[in-house]
Amino acid sequence: MMNSNTFLLLLFCLFISLFCSNCASITGYQTARVLEEGKGEFMASINTSQSPDFDLDIDDNEEDDLESIFVPNIEVGGRFGVADKFDLGLKLNTWFNFAVDGKYQVLGDQESEVALAVGGGFGTFGLFSGLWNVQVPLYFSFHPNEQVDLYLTPRFIAQFSAGDIDSNLQYFGGNAGVLFGRRVKFGFDAGLYNIGASDDIDLESIATFGVGLKVPID
Repeated sequence: MMNSNTFLLLLFCLFISLFCSNCASITGYQTARVLEEGKGEFMASINTSQSPDFDLDIDDNEEDDLESIFVPNIEVGGRFGVADKFDLGLKLNTWFNFAVDGKYQVLGDQESEVALAVGGGFGTFGLFSGLWNVQVPLYFSFHPNEQVDLYLTPRFIAQFSAGDIDSNLQYFGGNAGVLFGRRVKFGFDAGLYNIGASDDIDLESIATFGVGLKVPID
């Protein structure tokens, strides 16, 4: 059962995420180990992102380069072990970006020194913007001892629009980071993604860096 302190922390972070307006980010904080069946965890992080402005309604007389924005965001989420080698997660950040994903472990278990998992998910860039994305990550992690987790997550992301934006985007990159702790884990995450468009628009890369916390929920 979730204790009262964890529940209050969850409510507080959700309150912040709903009433602060910050930048979207692509975050990691995930090893290739899946959660045990029936186990859960709460996650919270503060991240700084350098990202292009995704308003692709560019006037013909303007240059094709999109301006870059650089602001922080707060993200909260959680994961739950659904089966022996499969878990599900969701996350929400302070630009109302919502994502759901699943992860299946193909190498190792919850105690393996080396682990590998495949995943997939979908999300939005702003809950009401009409921008959707599909993500295909590959998780690799190394666990030299019970208190240190190192991970690398290459990822492909396809973004598409249900609105007036003509150009679809593709992201190629990934996240890397380290987590410390036996049960409650604290760590750092960094990501870098190159962006490709379906036309000649020149886009800069997305870079992220953040600190996060993961709390188990039994």
